[in-house]
Amino acid sequence: MLNLAFRSFMVLGALFGLLFAILMAALAATDLPSGQALWIGLGGTLALAALQFAVSPYILQWILRINWMEPEQLGGSIAQRLRDMCLHKSLPVPRFGVIEDGNPNAFTFGHYPGDARLVVTRGLLDMLDEDEVGAVIAHELGHIKHWDFVVMTVAATVPLILYVIYRFGIRWGSGSRKNGAPVLAVALTAWVAYIISEYIVLFLSRTREYYADQFSSVLTGSPNLLASSLVKIAYGLARAEPAAQQQKQGAVSLVAAGGSKMIGIFDPKFGNSMALSSAASYSATTHTYDSGTTINAMKWDIWNPWAIVAELSSSHPLPAKRIRHLQGLSHLMGERPLYDLPARPSESYWDDFATDVFFQYMPLLGLLAGVVAGLAMAGASEQAAVLTVALAVGGGALGNLVRVLFAYPKNQFKSANVAELVSEVKVSNIRCRPAVLRGRIIGRGIPGLYWSEDLVIQDQTGFMVMDYRQPLRIFEFLFGLFRADSFQGQDVVAQGWYRRYPSPYLELWRVQLPDGTIHTCHNWAYQFWGSIVLTVLAAFGVLAGIGVLLSG
Repeated sequence: MLNLAFRSFMVLGALFGLLFAILMAALAATDLPSGQALWIGLGGTLALAALQFAVSPYILQWILRINWMEPEQLGGSIAQRLRDMCLHKSLPVPRFGVIEDGNPNAFTFGHYPGDARLVVTRGLLDMLDEDEVGAVIAHELGHIKHWDFVVMTVAATVPLILYVIYRFGIRWGSGSRKNGAPVLAVALTAWVAYIISEYIVLFLSRTREYYADQFSSVLTGSPNLLASSLVKIAYGLARAEPAAQQQKQGAVSLVAAGGSKMIGIFDPKFGNSMALSSAASYSATTHTYDSGTTINAMKWDIWNPWAIVAELSSSHPLPAKRIRHLQGLSHLMGERPLYDLPARPSESYWDDFATDVFFQYMPLLGLLAGVVAGLAMAGASEQAAVLTVALAVGGGALGNLVRVLFAYPKNQFKSANVAELVSEVKVSNIRCRPAVLRGRIIGRGIPGLYWSEDLVIQDQTGFMVMDYRQPLRIFEFLFGLFRADSFQGQDVVAQGWYRRYPSPYLELWRVQLPDGTIHTCHNWAYQFWGSIVLTVLAAFGVLAGIGVLLSG
């Protein structure tokens, strides 16, 4: 099953999103004056935000399968640690609960510190020792102490208000002859501010995660405890356990839900960005991960500029950046860092980033170049339409062909292992490393989702998601539904393009089974030949357009 907390967030998001959409649609359908409708819309938005803040914690308690208990029932020193930390920071002891889920995580929700709920998963309790569990609990207490429920609720309301102003500004400006232009300008400004505010809210959320990490470090006296916990949680999937157990250990997805923000350890998109780093690096004797292997796995998050772009849309910092922050706190507190990340890379990656951006948007650049060329050659006359359209289509197709050639290099495939690939910094969603992996298929890309088409391969150094792509999504769905199960437990040779953004994955080209059967993904070929065909057709269109101009 998909993670329960993630499903709960989706339910809450859909519920309040539906209410907001109905409010906007109802106001748009009325004959109210635009000014009056705007004020009603703003009032309704604030009312919905207040309602969400008020009822979301109770809805979450109803949806989530939380076993509420006294912390003493867990045994050990966890209860005493929790009470001592709350006493030290003058906090009421939050209501404590456990979710019987193998995914390691913890989160808090509520209205204010006096009625906060602190929930941990069974996976967290099983994977971490008591000192590390204490560090994670201290992190969650930091969110409670900082009133993050209220702060993030207020912050998340701002984009909604800006969106309402944009919607009714467009309606008002379009129907006004006197003040139409100024009102439309305000509406467009509100739209831009809405987009910017969304990223500001995410930035605020990431900042508060750093403060919660610092709170935990000071409260426990050791940033290394939280650093060790984060590594075990984020990279916990790489433990050398039986394949069946590994398949159950999906990366947890606990995210914000407005007023009842579920502040989990990682953003669902990025929490597993390094989870597939190295199974061999885990020591069952010391219960730690090899420092060198782990540091190599974190370099992409810290040094590749694409990590900055990816993090912009995340509610949490990338795991490696949080560990680097804890490294700095360790130095300040006189403690030797558990993971001593290099301060500077051996080379700059910004030139590669610029190249990647250029090829990423090559189709758009080609299309724009075609439009400019068409207008320059033939002006804006009706006879120029055929030529301009043909040049635009041809430019876009040719640009996409160049992009495909860059993103899918052929005849460069070399044998590699998972740990070696994950340590590669010069990769992105478009720049790749052609690779051949040999290992066993141990599960699907999304554990428990029976139509998940992606596969997970494990070799002697770790395991990695293999992205199965076909030209049409229906083929991917059918593969996941009817064929993917037959790959389970098979030793395969996988050939494809290793990429990362920010999670590492191998985009499949071919998979060879033990009996010699080869399964091929045709996505790259579809893009390659489709671009060529479209370029040729556009060339005929250009000739036709030139003929129209000459005949005119």
